[in-house]
This record gives sequence, structure tokens and C-alpha cells, in this order.
Amino acid sequence: MHTLTSHLRLSSATLALSLAAMFFSDAATAQQTSENSSMGAPLETVVVTGTAFNTDAAPAKSSLDTMEPETIINRSYIENYVEPQSDYVTILSIVPSMTGGDPNGPGLSDGGAKNTLRGLGDGNFSMQYDDIPFGDTNGPTHHNISYFPATTIGSINVDRGPGNAGNLGANTYGGTVKLFSETLGDDPAAKGSMSYGSFSTFLVNANAQSGDVDALGTDAKALINVQHVESDGALTFQNLGFSNVLLKAQDTFAPNWTLTVFGDYSFLHEHLDDNNGLTPAQVAVFGKNFALQDTNPSLPTYNAYNYTAKATDFEYAKLDGQIADGLTVQNTAYTYAYWNHTFSPNSQLQSAAQIQTGTSADNGKVTLLNGASFPNDLLAYDKQNAYRVWGDVLRVAQDYDFDGVTGQVRAGIWFEGQATHRYKYYFDDNQCAADGAMPYIQDSVVQAAAVCGAKKGSSPNGALGYAKDDEYSDWTQYEPFLEVDIRPTDDLLITPGVKFVHWIHGVNAPVEQGNTCGIDLACAPYNSLGQNFQESFITRDTLPFVQVNYKLDTSWSVYGEYAQGIYVPDISAFEAGSAGSPTTSFPAPENTTNYQLGTVFYADKFTFDADIYYIGINNNYISEACPNDTNDTCFLNNGAATYEGIEGEGTYAFDNLLGMDVQGLSIFANGALMRSVAAGGLWEPNAPFWTTALGVLYQQNGWKFGLIDKLTGQQYSDSANLKFYELPAYGDLNATVGYTVGNLEFDVSADNLTNSRATTLITEGTAGVAQTSTATSTDQYFFQAPMSVMATIKVHT
Repeated sequence: MHTLTSHLRLSSATLALSLAAMFFSDAATAQQTSENSSMGAPLETVVVTGTAFNTDAAPAKSSLDTMEPETIINRSYIENYVEPQSDYVTILSIVPSMTGGDPNGPGLSDGGAKNTLRGLGDGNFSMQYDDIPFGDTNGPTHHNISYFPATTIGSINVDRGPGNAGNLGANTYGGTVKLFSETLGDDPAAKGSMSYGSFSTFLVNANAQSGDVDALGTDAKALINVQHVESDGALTFQNLGFSNVLLKAQDTFAPNWTLTVFGDYSFLHEHLDDNNGLTPAQVAVFGKNFALQDTNPSLPTYNAYNYTAKATDFEYAKLDGQIADGLTVQNTAYTYAYWNHTFSPNSQLQSAAQIQTGTSADNGKVTLLNGASFPNDLLAYDKQNAYRVWGDVLRVAQDYDFDGVTGQVRAGIWFEGQATHRYKYYFDDNQCAADGAMPYIQDSVVQAAAVCGAKKGSSPNGALGYAKDDEYSDWTQYEPFLEVDIRPTDDLLITPGVKFVHWIHGVNAPVEQGNTCGIDLACAPYNSLGQNFQESFITRDTLPFVQVNYKLDTSWSVYGEYAQGIYVPDISAFEAGSAGSPTTSFPAPENTTNYQLGTVFYADKFTFDADIYYIGINNNYISEACPNDTNDTCFLNNGAATYEGIEGEGTYAFDNLLGMDVQGLSIFANGALMRSVAAGGLWEPNAPFWTTALGVLYQQNGWKFGLIDKLTGQQYSDSANLKFYELPAYGDLNATVGYTVGNLEFDVSADNLTNSRATTLITEGTAGVAQTSTATSTDQYFFQAPMSVMATIKVHT
């Protein structure tokens, strides 16, 4: 408590000094920004003209031309001031009203780290890469290191709002995180880095650009980026290995016509507690760093029993061209896939009594395998989540000038389809291990699946065996959109628009989730779960919006936005509720209405932006433990909800301090006050009351230095707002120091300098019930990762 109090006092003092420096700065000359291309894709950085402000001095900023609250993070911040193994969760934590962290260390687990935005959890805001929406198909959540590590991200634009009609995604009402690949340069370049640090983390990265290839007689250019990471992780025996290869090529093959092709491929293997979190008893006995162990194969925490392998790919081909004067077209065809194969005990949780006796929650469960009973064995499951998504986005834009009123008309359509196969089969962990299957897991998931598959037993369902669920799902959706930029004067831009959402979601499940057998393999209904059904969830909605941006002068703008949004519920919200009884009544989709007002100001030494927002939601879905199976997550309709708040961010760039030349020195601060409540006034789960970030950056004469602090306010981890689940505020203080000499750069970076081990999340064992007895509680606790340090050597051409 003393450490946290001191940390908060220090951060408050630093914030006060930062704000004082910003607000007492001199106003400066005019400037203008340009961050949108003709097709609406943000560029890598904000281009500022008319002022001396260095945009790289601001790690997070907005644009004068924005139509809604936004934060732009440039490549300079990503390369210089975050740990090299980081992922987008770590990078995004600097954004106002956003949170994010990883209990296994920055960028060192997949699924354990999530962002929230304005109190809305991952899945309630959209994510894009190079303008292509992506996410899981059972619900639009994301896997932070499966797709795009920090080295594959050229810049980020966080739109804190629905955006215009051409902003695409299944859940844009909560905002859109737009990741962009590295820009292709005209000149050849190569760079490489090697990092080593805490938790035996090792990273190697190589990046090369061809520049213009004159031999082809066109403006062809290409990029390759390769990365590999190995780490033991901050949590015990939660180690991982991750490899990523990115290829990007572009060719202007004819005047005003450019083709871009892109491919990203990743493979991840890790030992991981699939259920995550620790009971209070496990924390008391083993400590906050405990996850798995490698000495006792009779327990579900044995690391060989907990293994995950994941593979992803993401490809697109984008054609940009000009058909006639002022008429442009862009078409992007894309596909991406995710494959997750996990072997895990059914539960890794232990009470105090079970720890004392060396047993676990699954001991004593009867398992039936090929007619043999093993009452003391560990119940486990073989889980797969595999999907392929494909789609196409067509955009057409036409400039116009009508009697002095200028602007642009934009129209297009987004089409997407997908196919998913998810299953979870039970098997006996001990018997698989006895047959030698477990060692194979580390080398060949396919071989392990074949060996352990024989241990699933037999039933009248034949190959289905003891299935908890076996489900095929798909969707076909399309969204046409239309929007018009109207510029009555040079200073005023009005953009109304509309899009139409048509979504068909189908399920074909030989065995559906939510059956009544629980986890007991002796349960008779498992022998008669061979039902098949096909149901479709269809939604159609027309969503209008209007945005306004007005330049008070060339250095100051104000904006406003009204927009409606929609969110199709996750597949779990309308799956079968019990064995043999498919869902016949589907839940209504979420509907939202957003109102936002804001302002942006730039000067020679200073940039500042602020906004207020209101989001009204009907049919608000939240994630909680299922009433009949706490090992599963259910999506429950929490009724109406309101999200509202105030946000702001600013940076001051020095050139002189106390008579000393300090060019390259800047301070920044941002913050948000938020209110996220359900209709009855109860606070929404995992929605902080406030956030703030502040820091000092310096980059000059070969040296660089950064000290950045992010504070997350108090929050509840439950929807009933029980005092037991109220989490206090916590901070994350990070530092970077580096020096460049010639083509070599030497960096040292540190995360969580105060070694805060604050509780960041509690997952309820039973929804709505505070389990205050630490001896028997099945609640799961998550903590900040301990302090970590990474040393890096970089070489540049």
C-alpha cells in the first residue's frame, strides 16, 4: 500500500508539472495537417506545415482534420520507447482511456493480455490492419501476439468512436484500432536487432527494404521483416516460442495505378494455463508468479499437460487507381486464418485443502475410457478453434465542385464470409501420458491428437466420443456504404453518410455447447448427443452518421459527430442451451448511439486535443462465467448501458530550458475521466473510473531517453459491484535509455520499474457471489507482471 501511495503521489506531482508546462506555453504560428489519403486511409504520421513543431516529439497526438476523437502513434515511439518484444497491447496502453498489460510480461502470452477502450473490453471495439477488419469468428476478440508483433506495425491510429460510414468492422461503435504496416521507401535499407533480458527472453529481428527496383522499369519496391522470440515468461513454466515473417511488395505498373500485395505468417507454441488465473489459496502458497510446475504429474498444473500451438496467416492484394480526373477506385481482396490446438486439464484450480493434500478439483471425478474406469485420473480436453475468413472491400471516390461548394462522394461495399470448426473433446491426461503421448505434444500436435484421440472412448456417436462440443459455424455478411464530404467554405467540412448492415450467422453443431452433462464423462446424455441442426441469425440495419470539422484558424479546429452503431452478439449468446434442444429464439443485436465533441490545437512547441463523448447502448452484452459451467464464458444481456467521459492529451516540445539548449526534449500528458454504468446505475465490469499517462522523452546527439508512466484508476471486476471485487488504482512506470554511434545503437529498456504486483482482474468463480473465503474460493486472480529489463543491440545501414 505504501509503495502504491508513493507511486500515485509522484505521478500526480509529475502530471501537475506537465500540465503547467503545457498551458503556460506560448501560442505559435499557424499550421495545417494532412493525415488522410483520398481513399480514407491514414498516413504513417501527421504532416504539419506552418509551425516548427516536430510531430515525433509527441508520442500520442491528434490531427487538425479529424472528425472524431483520435490518437495517432508514430513509428518513432514504437521503435524507441517500448520494449522490443512488445505487442500492440503494450503500445496502445499509452492512449487516453485505454488500458492493457500482460501478466506474463510485455508481449509474452497470447490471450492473457487484452486492451479496454473507454471501459469497453476487447471485442467491443474493432481492429483493422491496413484497413482490413480482423478478429475471431466466435466473437470479434483478438489474440495479441498471434498476428502482429510490434516490429510489423508501422503506425497506429486509434479512432475513439464509430467513424464514418466507410469505417468497417463488426463492432465499430466502441472505436477502431487501426494498425498499419511499415511504409515502403524509395531507397534500399536494412536493419537488424538482437535483444536479451528478463525471464530469459531472447529476440532477433531482421528488416530489409529493396527501395525502387529500377531493373523492372517500374516503381516496384518490397519489404521483408522476420522475427523470432523465445522466453521463459514471468510466470512459472509458462514459456513460449514465436516466429513471424512479413512480406510486402508494391508496384506502380501503369500511370496512376498501383498494386500492393501483402502476406504475414506466424507460428506460436507455449505452455499455458488455458483457464488462466490463480485462486487465493494458490497465491498464498505459491505466490503471484505461479502458473505451472514440472515436478508432479498427478496435478493439472503439470506443464506437459498444458500446451498450445497456434498458426495464423493474413494476406491481401490491394489495387489503387484513377479511372478519370477526380474519380478513383480501390479494391482490396483479403483472407486470414487462425488455427489453435490446445491440450489442457479441465481445471488447474486448487483450494487450500487440495494444495495441502496434493490433489486438485478434478481428482475424484469418474472417467470412462474404452470401458475402463480411472476415478483418480485428471480430466482433460483436446480443443480446437480453426477458421478461415475471406472478403473484399470496394471503394470508389469522386471529387466534385458544384457552384463553389467542393467535396468528395465516396461509396463502396464490404463483403465477407467465413468457415469455422470448434470442438472440445474430453480425455484422460494420465493415461495419455502413460502411453507416451505427452512428450509428442511438444513436437507434433497432430501426432499427440492421434494418440490421445484413442483415449476419448467410444459411444453410439462413434467418432464423436466424449465431446463437450463439436460445432461448425459460418457467416455471410455485406455492408454497402455512402458518404459525402461537403465543404461550403475552406474552413468547414460536413460529412453525412449511411451504411446498411446485412449479417447471416449460421450454426451446424453435432454436439452443442451448454449441454447438461457438465464435466462428468459417466453422464449418460453423452451417449445420445448426436443432434444436428442448422440455425441462422439474421440482422439488417441502416446506420446513419454525420461529422463536422471547423477550422477556427489554421492552427485550431473543432469537430462533432453523431453516429449509430450495431453489434451482432457473439456466437455463444445464441448457441443451444441444453442437450438436444437447439436455440429457437435469438437475442437482439446491440444498438448504440454516439455523440462526440472535440477540439485540436497545434503550435510551434505545443499540441493539445480534448473531447467529450456519450455512448448509449441497448442490449449491452457482458462476459461472465456460465451459471452451469464456470469453466466456460457466457455472454449475457445486461440491458441498457451508458458510457460517457472526458479525454485529453498534449505535448510540449522544449528548445531551451534554464538557458540550456534542450532541443529534442518533450513532455506529454493525457488522461480520461469515464463513467460506464448499466441502466440500474451499477458500474460495468472491468471499466476503470479514469486513466492518465505522462512522460518525458529526449532524443538528440545520438542519445535517447524516455520515462513514461501509465496509471489506471479503480474498477470493479464484477457486474454486481461487490466491494470484494473493487480493484484499486495501479501504475506502470517504464524507462528507456539508448546511444547511437555510427551504424550501431545500444538500448536498455525496463517495464514496471516500481515492481508493482497489483491485481488487474478477478474472474468470478460464481457470477454475482463474493467468495470471501480464501481457503475455498474458486475466483481467479491476475496480477501485473514483475519488473523486466531488456538490452538491445541494433545495426542500421
